[in-house]
Amino acid sequence: MDQNKPSPLSFPPIDSVDRIRQYEYYQRLLDGDHYTAFNIKIDSEDYTKAYKMLRYVKVNFAGLISRIVADLLTGETVTIKDDENQEFVDALWHENNMDVQLFEAALSGSALGDIVFKLRVGKRNASDTESTVIIEMSTPIIYFPEINQQNVKADPEVKELAWTYTKDATTYLQKEIHTSGKIENKLYELFNGKISATIDTSVIGLEPEVETGIPESLVLHIPNYRTGNTLFGISDYADMDSLFFAINHRMSQIDNILDKHGDPILMVPPGILDKKGNVNKKAIGVIEVQDGETARPEYIVWDASLENAFKYIEKLVEFVYMTGEISPDSLGMGQGSNDSGRALKLKLIRTLAKVARKKLYFDVQLKNLIYRAEKLAKAHNLTVGGIKFTGEPTKPEIQWADGLPIDISEQIETEAKAIDASLTSTRDAIMRVYGSTQETADKSVQEIKDESSIPMPQMKIAPQSPIVDNVQK
Repeated sequence: MDQNKPSPLSFPPIDSVDRIRQYEYYQRLLDGDHYTAFNIKIDSEDYTKAYKMLRYVKVNFAGLISRIVADLLTGETVTIKDDENQEFVDALWHENNMDVQLFEAALSGSALGDIVFKLRVGKRNASDTESTVIIEMSTPIIYFPEINQQNVKADPEVKELAWTYTKDATTYLQKEIHTSGKIENKLYELFNGKISATIDTSVIGLEPEVETGIPESLVLHIPNYRTGNTLFGISDYADMDSLFFAINHRMSQIDNILDKHGDPILMVPPGILDKKGNVNKKAIGVIEVQDGETARPEYIVWDASLENAFKYIEKLVEFVYMTGEISPDSLGMGQGSNDSGRALKLKLIRTLAKVARKKLYFDVQLKNLIYRAEKLAKAHNLTVGGIKFTGEPTKPEIQWADGLPIDISEQIETEAKAIDASLTSTRDAIMRVYGSTQETADKSVQEIKDESSIPMPQMKIAPQSPIVDNVQK
């Protein structure tokens, strides 16, 4: 056996262990569990000793960054246009709650660096009588593709989803192996991370092999962003965790210092305490003063000069904004107020560029996802939300919003200029300004035409009477 090749009997595979640990680390940063996250990352006794006696203070910039980009990417409804199958696509999107799934995918993908969607045919609810097309997001922790080493970015021909669960004190490993046109189901017993026995999948009600009816894979991977030499995506936290650690460290120190000196020690002259350290009751009423001294009880107060520490934290936060491509204006903390939509976009140019980068990856795979869902519905003669697929599968168009508040006055002015210059139609302008459907916009256009065709009454000047003429003369 090749000593460098991971053993197929171990789980998770040796070459995926670091990736899975990284997912766990980033997930804890997203959730705000920074103490545990950095304990995993550093794995040092010095870290434990340093914070053993301190109260740990965290500022969750990681979660904040992910929520901002997820809001800008999916905060406004994504419009899916498929003229041939629009009714089916709308039902597919609604029944699978894709607006929510898309937000969760953007949030998770920002942190972990990878998103996995899976298509399947089945009953959505236990009480349903008919199967339908189901789209669901899976965690990349269970995603194990066979990577083509000659072209690492090529869509893998074999995509394995594998996870463990425990029942009756026995740990089981279940696998779904997706290849062109079929899914293989496998079940094993697992002991100490090693496969100890193979089990017939019929015990959990699964066939060993299932035909999908379409040649494309039902598993789709969306990277957050990536370089040219890797299949997996890169987390938004990849080059920022040291900044998160430094901010938390300084905040923890300041918080504990202020607590320590918030209850100052009382310094007293000789005679107040006896030899055992107890207060001399007689001395409470009369303060003892030594010859030639005016000693009196007083508190030992530390003059906490923390200005430099806070300046350092401000600089770290500035680096977080810079490295994370997050504008303070996206948090309402920028300079100026009542900016126009154009001015706000210029201030958010780096943040919007970051979101646009994510759209590149989402756009391609969402089109593939809907296209394969249509093929799956046609192959199995399925309905979704009461709508049966009867057309030919096509890849739809996807219209993304920028996620920014809409300045209606500015947008109407821009659309009016575009109409006057014959650069757009009134219908499309209405759809963009008010977010209307094509049908609603067509009705609005017709109403505008009908109102324009109503003749306006003409004002006529009555002829002057002879009396007026005589007066004028």
